[in-house]
Amino acid sequence: MPTVRAELRAWERAAAAIPNPQLRAHALATLGSERLSAAGAALFATTLPRHVPALVRTLVAYQVICDYLDTLCEQPSDDPVANGATLHRALADAVAPGAATTDWYRLHASGEDGGYLAALVGACRKGCESLPSFPQVRAAAQREATRNQVQGIKDGPADRRETELRRWARAQSHDAGDASWFELAAAGSSPLAVLALLAAAADASTSASAAEQVRRCYFPAVEALSTLLDSLADRTRDELTGELSFVAQYPSTAVMTARLQALTLRALVGARRLPNGERHVVLVAGMVAMHLSDPSAWQPSVRDTTRAVLGSSLAGMTPLLLTIMRGWRRIG
Repeated sequence: MPTVRAELRAWERAAAAIPNPQLRAHALATLGSERLSAAGAALFATTLPRHVPALVRTLVAYQVICDYLDTLCEQPSDDPVANGATLHRALADAVAPGAATTDWYRLHASGEDGGYLAALVGACRKGCESLPSFPQVRAAAQREATRNQVQGIKDGPADRRETELRRWARAQSHDAGDASWFELAAAGSSPLAVLALLAAAADASTSASAAEQVRRCYFPAVEALSTLLDSLADRTRDELTGELSFVAQYPSTAVMTARLQALTLRALVGARRLPNGERHVVLVAGMVAMHLSDPSAWQPSVRDTTRAVLGSSLAGMTPLLLTIMRGWRRIG
């Protein structure tokens, strides 16, 4: 956590130097509101038996990029889908040391960020190069980072959103399993697979097949579960604002509850089978607790589903983690 705080302070100084006032405001506001997100990303470093500061710095930088791009995609644009896809190319570039980079702001209203996004991408690339098994992980990490371009579709015009998301999901069908189009879109919206792969890259014993095992564990089950639980807590707000609600796509509350229970079990079983699996189990259980620690997850309309998910976690530490996350939220 001290490393996380130091990194966030450094990125706040960089954001404060952005010349464009709108981009500067977006970057600073995002860093202020998403500190818990960056801390959560850094926890993937605990899947290793030793502290690797370079890994923590890389995880924080990658998550800061994710949060910043999500904020930018929420701003008006002539072509929100294309703009979102172009902006999110920065995530794939961040895990591609030596590759050519994209003009990420090409379709955005402004790109005068004083090199802020390029510095974040550069920090990720430098971090990746320092991780001993990154060559074995690179292909899987780039594959998952590229999926995050779905964020631009998710935040696009309501009249195009479902059609475009269904089309995108069909292109992921080889990795779909039994996931529906909106569960795949939910999974593609999450950075957890890349974070897990970066942590695996810090372990000198990680092979390409082990990296693929990590990738398949996190996509789609763990990532879908994370985004769906976030959507569960935000359901009332999404209905009021007109934003896409992933959980509202289920045909009934009963189906939604059963599916979230199944994904919770699948995510934890898959995590347990990974190298250092008990550490991944704690992370997944902590992710569940984090989302369910949101007071909105306990509103009468979703309370029964929340309790069902907790009951299906099969992780005895989850209620304790829920208490810890509630406290973390209050002071965070």
